[in-house]
Amino acid sequence: MRQSLLIAASAAVLLVGCDAQQASVEAIESSSAEGPIPMDMAAAPEPGRSAGGAADAASASSPDVPEAQAPQLAYAYGYTIQAPRREIAGLMARHERACVQAGPQRCQVIGSSTQSYGQDQQTATLEIRAEPGWLTGFRNGLAADAEAADGRVSDSSTTSEDLTRALIDTEAHLRAKTALRDRLQTMLATRDGDLQTVLEVERELARVQGEIDAATSTLQVMRARVAMSRATLTYQSEGVMAPDSATAPLQSALNNALGLFMTGLAAIVSVLAFSLPFLLVVGPVTWLILWGLRRRRARRIAARSHSETPTDA
Repeated sequence: MRQSLLIAASAAVLLVGCDAQQASVEAIESSSAEGPIPMDMAAAPEPGRSAGGAADAASASSPDVPEAQAPQLAYAYGYTIQAPRREIAGLMARHERACVQAGPQRCQVIGSSTQSYGQDQQTATLEIRAEPGWLTGFRNGLAADAEAADGRVSDSSTTSEDLTRALIDTEAHLRAKTALRDRLQTMLATRDGDLQTVLEVERELARVQGEIDAATSTLQVMRARVAMSRATLTYQSEGVMAPDSATAPLQSALNNALGLFMTGLAAIVSVLAFSLPFLLVVGPVTWLILWGLRRRRARRIAARSHSETPTDA
């Protein structure tokens, strides 16, 4: 009797366990059928850590990104000033003197030239390189200087060249060559070897030092172009008096008339000079040929008339 009771109790416990397992399986299947398990419930964030903490940690572990370098621009300005011929030399001299008085650290005269065409036309050019701050004030006063000389600024232009990439590449090249030179110097000072090895290291060191010097010079030139802007001033005398009047085309035609006449006369002289050698050679030969033909013709006529004359019986 006791044994049968124990068997019945064990069977009841097994039935209850099976029912609980079946209920848990059905619950899991129903939840998976409704939709995926949310990520925040699958893995909740740690207390005290924000949602962007992982991104902050990733950005902190990554290397520092270099800041963008400001554009390195080399500016060039061009101005054309029209003024009377008598004022051009003095106006260019004043501008050149202003640059010289500013000092070589702020302004430098690169070159100047003057060309004259006859008694009325003259063209002069002044090229300077100056610090941007000083050059700004100088450019702002050009119009007043031109008006004081009975002239005007007829043309102006501004151009720029971006040297940022060239500067960055040259600086990187210079750093690499400097590090290579330092290694070669250390190798030459600390290592012992045969004469051939030492000579090869010295030749390589000399080559690298030459490249360093060339890169340094190039870098200095580009930095100077960025630090000091360039300005080209052109002074012209033609077309200053009443340049916009109604009679300007007629005045221009009258001014060009003498030039056109002299151009035509020069063309005639050139043709004569080119043809004269041929006339000196071909002319006498042609005259001799014609003279010979006339003489031969005269002989034929004389012979024909002699043959036709009747003889006496």
